Amino acid sequence: MKRSIIAASAFFLIIGAASCTSPGNIQSEVTPTAPPKPTTTCDRPYVVNDGESEGEPTFIRIDKFSDQDLSKTLLDKKAASSITWDPQPEWGNQDEVIKSVDEVSADTIEEQPFPYVEGLEAMIKNSEQSPGLLGYYAATPLTYTFSIQCQNDQDKWYKLSFSTWTDSDLGLLDCNLKLDSEAPDVARKAYGEYCQKS
Repeated sequence: MKRSIIAASAFFLIIGAASCTSPGNIQSEVTPTAPPKPTTTCDRPYVVNDGESEGEPTFIRIDKFSDQDLSKTLLDKKAASSITWDPQPEWGNQDEVIKSVDEVSADTIEEQPFPYVEGLEAMIKNSEQSPGLLGYYAATPLTYTFSIQCQNDQDKWYKLSFSTWTDSDLGLLDCNLKLDSEAPDVARKAYGEYCQKS
């Protein structure tokens, strides 16, 4: 008899505890969210062109035919134009600032892929694809730098670097033939560096 009373008491205690913690009575703790960070702007940006620097011609794509209609890509760099900031701004009108930079730049400031593959592939497609044929594409890296100051933040300067490519050069060589003495420097470099590679 005692056991049944104890069991009944325990049952009612569990039900009572459950009713006190029912979903309707749960006090959920709401974590306050931080207020959104205010978006700043760069008012009337003042842009100084700090100049440009040019690197050495660089091979971006090299294809070589080891058999009829069978090519192997020896080099394929993912070349693209890019923009970097120092420090990274948090402006809401960054596109407008870049338009101001465009006004003093010799080139359009825009991040985009470098369209080299189509030209090289079209040239190879329209040629006799024989063993020993080498297709090359080279370009010269070019970097423009700018200093930017905002009218509403005159104590701080921002640096923008725009890296792109220029003076592209593509061609086809036959590694089985001696290179012409009047061949351009890029062709000579491609012949020397890649005609011996398998």
